[in-house]
Amino acid sequence: MSRTYGATMDEIKVSVIVPVYNGETYLEECMESILSQSYQNIEVIFVDDGSTDRSAERIQSFQERDHRVVLIRQTNQYAGIARNRGFDAATGEYVIFLDADDYFDSSLVEKMVSAMQRNHADIAICKSRGFDEKAKKEHQLAGALNLELLPEKEVFSKEDVPEHIFQLTAGWAWDKMYRAGFIREKNLRFQGTRVANDELFVDLSLGEAEAIVAVRDELVIHRTNVITSIEYTRERFWHCGYEMLAEEKKELESRGLFPMLKRSFVNRAAKYITWNVCSVTTAEYFSEYYSFLTERAIEELEIVGYPSEYYDDPFVCETLHRIEKLSEIEFLCTRIRELNQTVEERDLYVQELLSDMGCLQERMRWMKEGKRWIFPDSLMPDGARVVIYGFGDVGSDWFEDIQRSWRMKLVMVVDKNYDRFETDAVKIHPVEDVDGAEYDYILIAVNEKETADEIRGVLTGRKIAPEKILWFDPSERGTK
Repeated sequence: MSRTYGATMDEIKVSVIVPVYNGETYLEECMESILSQSYQNIEVIFVDDGSTDRSAERIQSFQERDHRVVLIRQTNQYAGIARNRGFDAATGEYVIFLDADDYFDSSLVEKMVSAMQRNHADIAICKSRGFDEKAKKEHQLAGALNLELLPEKEVFSKEDVPEHIFQLTAGWAWDKMYRAGFIREKNLRFQGTRVANDELFVDLSLGEAEAIVAVRDELVIHRTNVITSIEYTRERFWHCGYEMLAEEKKELESRGLFPMLKRSFVNRAAKYITWNVCSVTTAEYFSEYYSFLTERAIEELEIVGYPSEYYDDPFVCETLHRIEKLSEIEFLCTRIRELNQTVEERDLYVQELLSDMGCLQERMRWMKEGKRWIFPDSLMPDGARVVIYGFGDVGSDWFEDIQRSWRMKLVMVVDKNYDRFETDAVKIHPVEDVDGAEYDYILIAVNEKETADEIRGVLTGRKIAPEKILWFDPSERGTK
């Protein structure tokens, strides 16, 4: 078994393999970030997978400037075959498979090689982050490297986490470095499917590796929402996902790994199936996929029939049970009800959150500007129609609060001295105007309880129901 652990880092050659299909838009940034790596002893093998744009020409221009660049051309056979072709031509002791629309930290290769060499590892996995091409901003990548599931020891294998080995990381290859000899020894190959062609390779490698190490630095920036990406055709080729899972199960069984890793596989497959069935948006493809799941797939993959605690995710468990029991229409109706409820709950939460944040920000600003009396809007019901009695210090401050609140409607402001106020911001009405107004509450806006009681007497004398007359002690609500 050939190992390279006695060599120094600089002596270890690394093969960087990049499948390319119509990737000219992002290719230059990708190539620049690879060729500018702090670790220089690399060969960069670009496999052009039958591109119809100028990808090959762009690679050739770099090839003329840097002897480390290798270009292989083939007819369109998809990324999995392109990676295999690149690996067959690789001469490095370590290999890393990157995507042509991603870009990379300049220390990626150096830190991964260091981790591999220091720990005598077969695989190194790094953290990564996403870059949303539509929103033009970075974001977290769910499940890229689940640190909370990692064993406490630095170097680990399936024996340390047999029930979660496939949940440690996502089933993509571009955040992992491999010992080339390990790939050959275990006869690991990428699938030739149009999509989902790397998870089989990744999961088998995790199951076969004797030594895995995690690099806790974000070293890969993976583009998402790329319209030209093969990922955008995933729902049309839904069968590729099933083919991947079926082949993975078969390989795990033939390699003697399935008994130990069964639960991890079931959860990996169940999550993939659930994600797929909940993300297909075309009626024709959904109908085909759902029928295939109920008639064949879930039984063949052996992902149902376990107690709920066997599954890592309750949503996945519930979705599988529905697929098993419900017709296509029943499943969709249930999902619609759930989504409507989720949207309603989300909107209510966001509305409350924004209201709380907005009120807090406004109050902070007003207080800095000399704001005195804060209106107790949390004590008022939503949609209340209110009249403010009094436009002194308390009333004018409450008026501003209520005007800015989405929760209440201000009907009018009244004051017994209405003719003394000169303001263009609000019309001050005489007290008798409340007699013909439609409102839910009259808010007495004064400081002193004795004064409030006097006003309450005046209002009840006008035959206004006592339950409609409210007074809140302003001093309890905060001042400047």
